[in-house]
Amino acid sequence: MYEIELKAHVDDRKSVIEKLGTFAGFLQSVQKDDIYWAIHKNGEKIQARIRKETDLETSEKKIYLTYKRKENRIAENGKSYEVNDEKECEISDSSALEAVFADSGFEIALEKHKTVYGYQYGECHIELCTVPPLGDFLEIEILSEKNDEETVSEKRKLLLEVLRECGIPEEKIENRYYSEMLKGTQSK
Repeated sequence: MYEIELKAHVDDRKSVIEKLGTFAGFLQSVQKDDIYWAIHKNGEKIQARIRKETDLETSEKKIYLTYKRKENRIAENGKSYEVNDEKECEISDSSALEAVFADSGFEIALEKHKTVYGYQYGECHIELCTVPPLGDFLEIEILSEKNDEETVSEKRKLLLEVLRECGIPEEKIENRYYSEMLKGTQSK
């Protein structure tokens, strides 16, 4: 499955929440605590994420293992969007996997925490996120079986329509991954 997504800086969180309420259905609010494990092999960085997710209303906890082959594509306007080949599964306990990673030479590369308010609009999954110390972001993603140029272009148009519905100009699209923005803010 391919994940076609963009993220943008949010200056007025309250306004975005109000706008989302007019067209998107609220799903849930969660805390996502991510640990990225990385190893360098043949000159390339291989990275996997263990996410511990807590539903902020029910306190239900889930743990996910995610591996992404990331690709950042640049649109005509110079803004980027991601097309990721994502593999993810739910796991019951992360301790065995963390031990295997550590014994295999993986190291903790990054920790990220974000509070997320999730919404759904058609095939768009929308998340209004607070990522300390970076601030607020709107992430919009569509899952697709295909990643050919025609499909990606069609889905990207839909992502931009949702961004406009939320009152966020395209200039607020963030081209960097969170990991790039968080570099230097952590002592890892």
